[in-house]
Amino acid sequence: MDNIINWLLEDKNPAVRFRTKKELLNEDADKTKVIEWAEKLLPANWQDTKGLWLIYYYTLIAECGLNRNDLKIDVNKINFNLQAFGYGCADYLLLRALVMLGYFNEMEDILMNLNKEQLPDGGFLCLDRMKKIKHTPKSCVKNNNLALMFCAECKKRGIELNIEKSLLSYYWKHNLFYQSADLAKLILDAKIGWRTVDTFFPNEVMRIGIQNIVEAFCALGYGSDKRLDEAWDILYSNRDDEGKYTLRGTLTKSYLPKETVGKPSKWITFYALLAEKEKTVHGLF
Repeated sequence: MDNIINWLLEDKNPAVRFRTKKELLNEDADKTKVIEWAEKLLPANWQDTKGLWLIYYYTLIAECGLNRNDLKIDVNKINFNLQAFGYGCADYLLLRALVMLGYFNEMEDILMNLNKEQLPDGGFLCLDRMKKIKHTPKSCVKNNNLALMFCAECKKRGIELNIEKSLLSYYWKHNLFYQSADLAKLILDAKIGWRTVDTFFPNEVMRIGIQNIVEAFCALGYGSDKRLDEAWDILYSNRDDEGKYTLRGTLTKSYLPKETVGKPSKWITFYALLAEKEKTVHGLF
C-alpha cells in the first residue's frame, strides 16, 4: 500500500496529492500548489462562461479539493434558485460541486425542496425537462448517478436530505446497473470505457465511472452491503498487480488534464482507495 500512496503523492498531479494527504491520510496539506494549478487550468473570467462548461469549471475546482474561499469566486454569479435552474443534465453535477465548495447556507432552500422534483421510481430528470412534461415520466439513470454522488457529498458534510432513501430504492430495484425488466442487461450499455461499469474520469453529464458509484455508496454507509458485492468485483477487476487502477474511458475534451486510457490512473486509484476507507468509517452493514 505504501508504494501506491507514494505514487499518489508525486508532484505531477497536485490535486490528487492534496486530496490523498487530506482525505486518505488525514494529514494537514498545503493548498498553495493546488490553487496555482487550478488557476492555470481555468480560463480568464471563467464564471462568465455559458452552459455546460461553466458547470465543468465549478467541478474542476471541487475535484481539486478546494473551497469557496480558495479562488476568486463571485457568489453573486451563482444561481441558487431551484425553479430557475436550466442546466439540463448538469443540474446535479452542479449541485454536487457547490456542496463540495461549501455553499451550504445559500443552498438551504434547494436542499429542502429537491424531494418535490423526485419521481415515483425514486429518481430524477433534468429540472428544465420536468417543467415541460405533463405526464409522470420515469427517471433518467444519468441524472440519478449524479444525484447519488451529490447525496454522498452531502452525507460527508452532515447535511440531511429527504431524497436519499427513495433514490437508493431505485438502485436496489435495478441491482445498481441493470434494467428492471431484465436484470442481466445494463441500463447504460455502450463501448467499453463509456459504461457505468467502467472506470471513467473525469465525470461528465452523460457518464460517471464505477469508482465514483462505489465511493458514493460507501460514503452513504453501504460499502459492506451485499448488494454492492458485484460493483466491488467490477472495480477490483481494473486493479493491476501493483494495486493501481486502470483508466478505461475519458472525455474527448476534458476540463482536467487527461490521463491515458489503458494506463494506471491516479484519479481512479484515489477514489477506489477513498471508497475502501469509507467502507470502514461510514459502514452501516
